[in-house]
Amino acid sequence: MGADSTKHIPVMLDEAIDVLKLKKGMIVFDATLGGGGYTREIYKRIMPGGRLIACDRDFEAIEMFKKNYPDIAENINLVHSNYSHIRKILKDFDLSSVDAVVADLGLSSDQLAQTNRGFSFAQDVKLDMRMNLDNDLTAHNIVNELSQDELAKILFDYGDEKFAGKIAREICSARSVETVSELVGIVEKSVPMAVQRKSKIHPATKTFQAIRIAVNQEFEHLKVFLTEGIEVLGKGGIFSVVSFHSGEDRLVKNIFRANARGCICAPDMPICVCGHKPKVRILTKKPVMPKEEEINKNPRSRSARLRAVEKI
Repeated sequence: MGADSTKHIPVMLDEAIDVLKLKKGMIVFDATLGGGGYTREIYKRIMPGGRLIACDRDFEAIEMFKKNYPDIAENINLVHSNYSHIRKILKDFDLSSVDAVVADLGLSSDQLAQTNRGFSFAQDVKLDMRMNLDNDLTAHNIVNELSQDELAKILFDYGDEKFAGKIAREICSARSVETVSELVGIVEKSVPMAVQRKSKIHPATKTFQAIRIAVNQEFEHLKVFLTEGIEVLGKGGIFSVVSFHSGEDRLVKNIFRANARGCICAPDMPICVCGHKPKVRILTKKPVMPKEEEINKNPRSRSARLRAVEKI
């Protein structure tokens, strides 16, 4: 597949990259290579003289980028790893800090199109949903091995699914659940038809999102990445994150805010004794959202939220 045939459409590309204030010669960590949309734009702005480290937990994403953009790929440090290992990745390249960090937390269109992963319920395949195929835990494990209460908690916490309890009960009654179509059928049966008619999304969307997050331990890795990413930023460096899920955005907001705070003493303390100093300055008081024009062109961008901070 040639470069022009890739289906991936980067979300809020201009907003996420512009806020980084990139210049020639900068060192940048792109935490989510994906389809390479951000990566290619960063490359144009920091080269010649810059250095770009791009990582992805999906080995196939890296191989696809090499195939589609060989001239660029040979000048980028491409790493098959989870972004939560950012400090180790930089250390492996003899780097202790970078000028900018960027992450697009959504699945790329290329990943959704992979018929063997089961990220999308458009293809009837075995339940998997692993971003890193080296990991053992799959969607099949989550769906067939957890208790009803554990499953319901995942659907509610990670998918904001109002019918989590009923869906979990139906899944447990139907076990074993082997394929995407079987799981979709269970969810469709569990969500009232009146709700399905009013909704703009497929009734299985939230369930699939929640299971994918659980399989890949996305929130756990995100917490580490956000904390470590702030630590490795050089003074004046900027950290830009685009999230697509309310739980993700909440994590980004809370960790950015915690690192922007000064004194963390109890309110009744007469003087500060903690000595806590803010590490970053928040650049986005409210999350930046995609423009209507982008949403019309790419409906998947509808839920995107951009937040950014600058290292003090």
